[in-house]
Amino acid sequence: MERVDPVTLAVLVNNLQWIADEMNMYLVKSAFSTNIKIRRDCSCALYTKNGDMLAQGEFVPVQLGVMSQTLKEILKEYPIGTLREGEAIIHNDPFRMGSHLWEIMIFEPIFYEGDLIAFAGSLAHHVDIGGSPTMWNASTIFEEGLRIPPIRIMKEGEIQEDILKMITTNVRTPYEVRGDIAAQTAANYRGKQRIIELAKKYGINTLLKYFEAILDYSERGMRKAIESIPDGEATFEDYVEHDGIEETLIKIKVKVIVKGTDIYIDFRGSGKPGKGGVNSPWSLTHSAAYCAIKSVIAPKVPTNQGAYRAIHLLKPEEDTIVNAKFPSAVGHCTCSPAQRIVDVIIGALSKIVPEKVCACDGHWPIATFIGIDPRTGRYSSYVETYACGRGAKHNDDGADAHQTHMTNTANAPIEIIELEHPLRVDKYALIPDSGGAGKYRGGLGITRELTCLVPMTVGAMPMRPSIKPYGLFGGEGGATDLNEVIFSDGSKAVAISQNVEAGDRVVIRTSGGGGWGDPLERDIEKVEWDVLNGYISLESARKKYGCVIDPKTYKVDRERTKEFREKLKRSKTRRLKSQSS
Repeated sequence: MERVDPVTLAVLVNNLQWIADEMNMYLVKSAFSTNIKIRRDCSCALYTKNGDMLAQGEFVPVQLGVMSQTLKEILKEYPIGTLREGEAIIHNDPFRMGSHLWEIMIFEPIFYEGDLIAFAGSLAHHVDIGGSPTMWNASTIFEEGLRIPPIRIMKEGEIQEDILKMITTNVRTPYEVRGDIAAQTAANYRGKQRIIELAKKYGINTLLKYFEAILDYSERGMRKAIESIPDGEATFEDYVEHDGIEETLIKIKVKVIVKGTDIYIDFRGSGKPGKGGVNSPWSLTHSAAYCAIKSVIAPKVPTNQGAYRAIHLLKPEEDTIVNAKFPSAVGHCTCSPAQRIVDVIIGALSKIVPEKVCACDGHWPIATFIGIDPRTGRYSSYVETYACGRGAKHNDDGADAHQTHMTNTANAPIEIIELEHPLRVDKYALIPDSGGAGKYRGGLGITRELTCLVPMTVGAMPMRPSIKPYGLFGGEGGATDLNEVIFSDGSKAVAISQNVEAGDRVVIRTSGGGGWGDPLERDIEKVEWDVLNGYISLESARKKYGCVIDPKTYKVDRERTKEFREKLKRSKTRRLKSQSS
């Protein structure tokens, strides 16, 4: 390759990132559904003409790995020579390197002076795709909704109305889906405009040369980051506790191997697929793995295909929860298995680079509420992933009420929920004592209680109903979660897929983050502050942190606390010796 000017390279790296971010904003500002225009559950990206991802907007990390693979899969069915200017391909098939059916992707080729030079792509989590109302208890992909193989949604710059009509006829919310698909094409068009501007400025040959240089630059950055950590290997495992149909324990096992400038992630030994939609297609497993490795090892390296060249996944030969085969149900793949994949990889990395990771995050549930809104006479579909507690790290507490590193979506404000959906939010608050105790405390989960104002179908999958998000190095696990329906007669049921009447309530309680380090080593002032502000109870301050606090003044008795902590440490030492013998 010809010499690459480092200044021009840096300018183009940042320019492409800015274009991808601008595409994201065009999508958000043009979208119709709450989930996209408010919560920003979407991503946009730019690609080389060969389908390698060049840059992705900084919205939803778990979508980045899928988008890095899908276009290459599409190009197998639509070779480059068959594509024409003004066309765009729509796709949502999990078994063609997609995600779950709700996440529709659209890719548009970018031509300049008759030559294909790049692609623009957008992914959006639509609020409905047909199928069973909440998708969680589906047993095959056929029950989950409309599968869209790669097909042309645009020709000669115009959306194909017959294709769009076929899609919107099969969903409950055609108004929102039609508008959101149009928003995706608008975002792609903006990306196309910007790339053509760059081609005019630099010339085609120079621009294409720098596209390849950018991929190589990210590869060097990732390899340098991997090389800076010690060679070694570590294993970790955790479990999916509910598959949407029944309570279960499905193991996700990983071995992380660091070798020179490469990192290998071995999923062999993971459990069999679940009966319901908790299975992950191999493309989504890649996405979760990329998210975990990049966030820990090389967070500042530009996100593109080059950064992934040093990351290698080892696939189980048999059908497992992490490489589900057709026609497995995968509707919950971005939630339950994806988060657990991130959890086990970070757990393994804690044994190799402990200072770079955090304890386990709480697990966010995704909830859906579907019913007829009497104000419009149309179906309303409210979808949200709820914030939880983040895991603590070696020098700081975990964040409270926060989306995890793989979602990064926004909170849906109460006012928006009540304005656009037949729901009333009765409570929205932090959960005291939900963060794992530690020298650094895990973040607190949240509770949100809603009353359904019309008959609806609701669903919220249990994520960690019994197994706590793990703490590290003596830190305790965060609190488990709870998702339930409280019917008008006072009876309760797990809110996986329930038909409810007006007046029935849904309670969501998310899990807290794991703690880091021995709770008895936490600064007394921090414990005092936590009690004063309602983050932990007086009982937890005493039992978990060994702090004696006056219930009237909320002040720590330092002398008594010192004595009590010494007593608890001696008791803990004796208990550990007894267990080891």
